[in-house]
Amino acid sequence: MRPISVFLLISFLAIPAGAGGQANKLFAYLPAELVTGVTACGKPEHFIGKKLFDYMDGGAELYLAYGFSDIGVRNYSQAAVKLTVEIYRLGSPADAFGAFSHRSKGKAVEIGIPAVLANGMLSFFKGRLYVRLVAKSDPTGAAEVLVAAGKSLAAKLPGKSEPPADIAHLPAGAVGGSLRYLPNPQTARTVWFDGEGDILLSRDARAVTAFYAAGDNDIQLTRVIYPTPQAAQAACQALVKKLEMNAVNDSHACDAGGKTSDDVYAAMAVEGGVLRLSSGCGDLKTARAWMAKIK
Repeated sequence: MRPISVFLLISFLAIPAGAGGQANKLFAYLPAELVTGVTACGKPEHFIGKKLFDYMDGGAELYLAYGFSDIGVRNYSQAAVKLTVEIYRLGSPADAFGAFSHRSKGKAVEIGIPAVLANGMLSFFKGRLYVRLVAKSDPTGAAEVLVAAGKSLAAKLPGKSEPPADIAHLPAGAVGGSLRYLPNPQTARTVWFDGEGDILLSRDARAVTAFYAAGDNDIQLTRVIYPTPQAAQAACQALVKKLEMNAVNDSHACDAGGKTSDDVYAAMAVEGGVLRLSSGCGDLKTARAWMAKIK
């Protein structure tokens, strides 16, 4: 009997501490009946940490970059409509908004809190939780069920649905679905593809960025906050070098602007521990005017 006892002990120790409690908290929001007539198909599932890769084929890296803890998943149906509900627990409410911001392009709907419906998927965030309801049947016929189920679920979740305070430093009027909250380089790699995010988001830095329609151009505004003024200066100088921009004033103050390799203009400046950047503009004057809109 001893080998069996040792095996059982090892198996018990292999279970992550608190895993059962984590699952039960998420499963409480995934009942047998989500809303009247929308009933569960099978039991809920739970994935912790890097086990997220076992659940999804691609895309797990983004959630891990936002401090992913665990996910509760359950399938539901109502007549011909089939859907999957996914509840992601992330590092903080700001991280939950960050994950949502990457899926926020679509039709805005009201479910008691802001939500977005696009291509058969309803998504929203509340507290540390980011939620997706994904239609597994005809998306056009599932919209009404997704919204009703989402409204019921959102009412039960704890916390608030408020974006990080940093967002208020960008001007109003951003292109729908373009706003991003980026607390580390991994979260920025779907925004910048040439390494700018790795330069801007040094240790303990965080950014907000969005696009704005301006004539023929889509202008990108970015605000990054650093733990020290020295860190902000270092990141600014590195990006000036990469973009081959010209200093406007004393280079040590990192106030720069010019044409980039994309044949558009950018402007950048540092004040204290904050870096402001505009890019995608038609000329330097416009770039500096847009940069000035960032608080």
